[in-house]
Amino acid sequence: MDFLLSSNILIDFPLKDALEIFAQKKVDGVEIWVEHLWKERSSLEDLRGFMDSMGLKRTLHAPTRDVNITSSNPGIKAESVRQTLEALEIAYRLGIEVVTVHPGHMSSSKDSPEDFFEEQTQALFRIGKKAKELGIKVGVEVMERKPGELVIAPEDLNALLDIVNLDSLGTTFDIAHAATHYKGSIEPAQLNVSIVDYMKRLKKIYNVHVSNSSLEKVHLPLSRGAYDFLPVLKELSQFYRGTVSIEGFVPGDGMRVLEENMNVIHRWKEALSNL
Repeated sequence: MDFLLSSNILIDFPLKDALEIFAQKKVDGVEIWVEHLWKERSSLEDLRGFMDSMGLKRTLHAPTRDVNITSSNPGIKAESVRQTLEALEIAYRLGIEVVTVHPGHMSSSKDSPEDFFEEQTQALFRIGKKAKELGIKVGVEVMERKPGELVIAPEDLNALLDIVNLDSLGTTFDIAHAATHYKGSIEPAQLNVSIVDYMKRLKKIYNVHVSNSSLEKVHLPLSRGAYDFLPVLKELSQFYRGTVSIEGFVPGDGMRVLEENMNVIHRWKEALSNL
């Protein structure tokens, strides 16, 4: 199993500098966040050649900030879909085969989730169709359990995938998001068991995210939270052959977070190699 680091971990660095640091630290690869890439002055062709020369595996995370593909504001919805489709083009030009996309969410606390189902399927069909044309796979991320989110459980996404029915469209499984369903309601020792059950209900896992967390926070560096999700990764390794992207960044402390994450990754890899 290859572990990629989110480019956000070194968000304080220009993207090309961050990629060079990752290569020097012998990271398997990187999940590039489009917002980070937008700050980079190098051309996409230069970036692709740069990553090729360093042997970095890569995935892409489509834009998330101020983006909502089911917004009740037609202009925002159209621009959100446009930016997501643009991210697929960027991935194609960078030689990236897997892109993570956030599903839409409600625009107001007074909205009803049922009102957005058709909008969600239409947007995802456009995204999946574009991905198919480019030969790319899209993982729609199952989000954390919080007000306003529309896709927070395996069944929420499975229903959409069944309707869209494109092989280019699948799931991004975020372990820290899954944990939000159970933290505080079960004993910590049972948390991983519940997450594994959640994982087994997902269809077509094309990408995986992992970070640590606490009762108060969802995404923390691997060594700074309350849990160790290695048991989930052990179960995942039985059937999943893709990459796992490490999230959880602390602005201004990227280099130390990088070192801490690498220590955990080395421990995980050793444990997984003994299975």
